[in-house]
Amino acid sequence: MPIRRALAACLAVALVTGPATAQGPSDPGESLEPMEAPPPHGIPGYPRGWPQPAAGPSASGEAEVVLTFDDGPDPDTTPIVLDILRERGLHAVFFQVGWRFRRGDLARAHAIEQRLVREGHIVGNHTVNHAKLCSVPIELGKLEVTMARGLLEQASAMPVPWFRTPYGSRCPRVEHLLGDLGLRHFHWDVDPQEWRGLGAKATAAKVIRSLHRLQGRGVLLMHDTKFATRYALPLILDWIAAENARRIKKGRPGIRIISGAQLAREQLAPTLGWLADAVNRGRRGVDAALVATVP
Repeated sequence: MPIRRALAACLAVALVTGPATAQGPSDPGESLEPMEAPPPHGIPGYPRGWPQPAAGPSASGEAEVVLTFDDGPDPDTTPIVLDILRERGLHAVFFQVGWRFRRGDLARAHAIEQRLVREGHIVGNHTVNHAKLCSVPIELGKLEVTMARGLLEQASAMPVPWFRTPYGSRCPRVEHLLGDLGLRHFHWDVDPQEWRGLGAKATAAKVIRSLHRLQGRGVLLMHDTKFATRYALPLILDWIAAENARRIKKGRPGIRIISGAQLAREQLAPTLGWLADAVNRGRRGVDAALVATVP
């Protein structure tokens, strides 16, 4: 029984949150100099974007949206975003930067992190300093990623293998870095760019236009560090509720808001079947299933 429990735990950690990195968390006490990072520039002959839909096809075949937030936690705005989500029973993925757990009100940052995990959200890695990974040496990029993972795992007491590159940067260097660390990039489909200074109403309108024509699954990117987000998010969620009521009245399916945990269960499903079959066959079944996975 202990072997089966340990195996199940390892698989859950590896697959519920995505592929684990090839190396463990770095020492959170190590230092990195903060970096100024302008938006990425294109590389001639290289694809600028990541494949879409960012979270794969819709499991239901209908419109689905995944809520994601970058750059936090911010002690002034993230709790308000969490309040909005809790009131509506929704869960999101928060891609966070490690520097917030090294400077400022650390006790408050850790309290927000513990609340975030307690309320069912998923923590993702967004580097230590929001680094532009296409513009730094690959070893420094790896340090940005592994140090951030160590800081976030220390704060959340949870494994943090999900990763999003700052600015959505894509280049050979980033792809090599991700490959070396055993990571995949979690991109987005809808970006209202409220980080450029767009107001709450304009942000909400931009998102609503995208969701109105959404077919299949879309990942929404917002920033829990921006005051525009705290005011735009209720407007967006109110529109979804009203739009769903209209669609249902016409006999059409509404827009589903799905959580990171639901995405993780989709990834885990094939392995759960494999694990259940192995466990049902007892210790020898587990051993045989493990052997069968070795090339």
